[in-house]
Amino acid sequence: MRRFSRAATRSVPLAVGVLLLGAGVANAQPAGPDAAARRTESGISALQGIKKSLTPAERKQDSRLVIEKRLRADRGLAALLPDYRTGLPVSGGSVSVDITGAAGTAVVQAVRAAGGTVRYASPGGAVRADLPLAAVDRIAARGDVAGVAPAAQAMTWREQDSKRALVAQAVTQVSEGDKAHGADTARAQYGVTGSGIKVCVLSDGVNSLAKSQSAGELPAVDVLAGQAGSGDEGTAMLEIVHDLAPGATLGFATAFTSEASFAANIRALRTTGKCTVIVDDVAYFDESPFQDTQVAQAVNDVTAAGALYFSSAGNSGNLTDGTSGYYEGDFRASATTLPGITGTPHDFDPGTATQTSDPLSAGSLGKPVTLFWSDPWGKSGNDYDLFILNASGSVVSSSDNPQTGSQNPYEIASVPTTGSGYRVAVVKYSGADRFLALNVIRGRFVASGSLKAFSTAGVTSGHSSAAAAFSVAAAPAATAFSRPLEAGDPANPAGPYPGLFTSASKWERFTSDGQRRLFYNPDGTALTPGNVSATGGVVRAKPDLTAADGVATSVPGFQPFYGTSAAAPHAAAIAALLLSGKPTATTAEIRSALVSSALDLGAPGYDPVTGAGVIMAGPALAALGVPRS
Repeated sequence: MRRFSRAATRSVPLAVGVLLLGAGVANAQPAGPDAAARRTESGISALQGIKKSLTPAERKQDSRLVIEKRLRADRGLAALLPDYRTGLPVSGGSVSVDITGAAGTAVVQAVRAAGGTVRYASPGGAVRADLPLAAVDRIAARGDVAGVAPAAQAMTWREQDSKRALVAQAVTQVSEGDKAHGADTARAQYGVTGSGIKVCVLSDGVNSLAKSQSAGELPAVDVLAGQAGSGDEGTAMLEIVHDLAPGATLGFATAFTSEASFAANIRALRTTGKCTVIVDDVAYFDESPFQDTQVAQAVNDVTAAGALYFSSAGNSGNLTDGTSGYYEGDFRASATTLPGITGTPHDFDPGTATQTSDPLSAGSLGKPVTLFWSDPWGKSGNDYDLFILNASGSVVSSSDNPQTGSQNPYEIASVPTTGSGYRVAVVKYSGADRFLALNVIRGRFVASGSLKAFSTAGVTSGHSSAAAAFSVAAAPAATAFSRPLEAGDPANPAGPYPGLFTSASKWERFTSDGQRRLFYNPDGTALTPGNVSATGGVVRAKPDLTAADGVATSVPGFQPFYGTSAAAPHAAAIAALLLSGKPTATTAEIRSALVSSALDLGAPGYDPVTGAGVIMAGPALAALGVPRS
């Protein structure tokens, strides 16, 4: 453990003020870098004081729960952190939590006895519940509870573009992807419709399912019992599948009850639902980029059982277009020090200057920020912390869970919804140097004043990067997404793009890039023992393929439907056409046909934005050896 030394800090304020804290001090506070440094020191010191005083029950809780409780009870602490917010949605004194451990019936009963409501309890012991904040200590203190954390949040990969919004019409809406991928022609030439294949979707919900069915947009859909969810992205995805593979049987289950429920529904769609092709457009924020965790493990199970699995690559941008808020690299100790603070800041600058924070764009307001490092999941003994600072140097959000050998190598905080000049800092509290992954989900790093912005490729992660999954990027089938992703962005490529995709077609600027470096097997054993740095691990070529977005559906709010959320069901539907043309084809043969026949975009060969290129239905059927009818 390294402790900052007061003896070494006489020349620190200027370096800290320029490189770590920036400028922009509030009018009511002392001005200058010295004042900013003092505010940062005070805030981090207060938070580390909490970390050092955790009770046994609190050591099993996420730091945000502990801090929220203590701020409410301790006015002195609140005065030390005047701009700080945990970001936890506490409603009526209760907070949504995930409880891990042996759990089971006894924990469910304890939650109810404490005034909580159980939302989901998995056979494996995971419990999602709405729990009074005042009861969190009581539940965490139980011997059969390993941890209590704010409920893991998820998002779908949909983009909304009000400038392109269409008015719902009575006529049937057909995805422009049907023509762009050549699926309409391929169905006629090869006599394939997806008949005999069951394609199942996982997303938020299917609220408008009955309406789409009555309008002739969808046939019967086999929804897993009690798993209809809430929302309509699932309905829109099902319409895309049906447009391209009208003969396929359809199924659905929600992915939003909880992360454990998502994994259970993936398996249930294969075992109970008998799904041949499964597709989702959901990501949970805590899915590790360095190891297959619970959702990716469920994907591994169903692909090993013969299913084809497609998933959205994500809409977090890419390095090529300068649109991502992602950084990964080996921890680099900074020479910058602050008195009284335990730990060592990470230096983002690979050059000679020291920069211990990465500045955020105005479009990053309200976005979650995640930090992972290359320790095995559930077995981290190296302790890294995440801090978000404002322009005045105050800590406004953080995540500083203790990692002592049995915790996850993961921290998450949120950027405030208002203000400007925010920056992200990473501190190694104790332990060994590790490879880091810092992600401002759907946000961006930008240069700010004297601070440079540091971004890298590789944002695609989680179950979309499972070895046998197809991670799907997005390209516009009709008109490119027109709304600027950030203020000052260059204009998006001109559209429309009618007819077939060509080698000159563009990808969406928001589509996430790869490649994905992993360090551990699903069981936590190292892939390259002794090397968990930038030169270790194995690299998966993700994303795999590209498919259409910006397409028509009849579902309100999805007119048109943008995002890799729309691309993934196009790819899944084309896979169903291939399987209906050759039911005996192996998953390896389907993969080979899709990849080898893909229409290359950008530079020749595989690239980390579009993978092998755009899927084309006719060439893929030919590559599989399906005869023309």
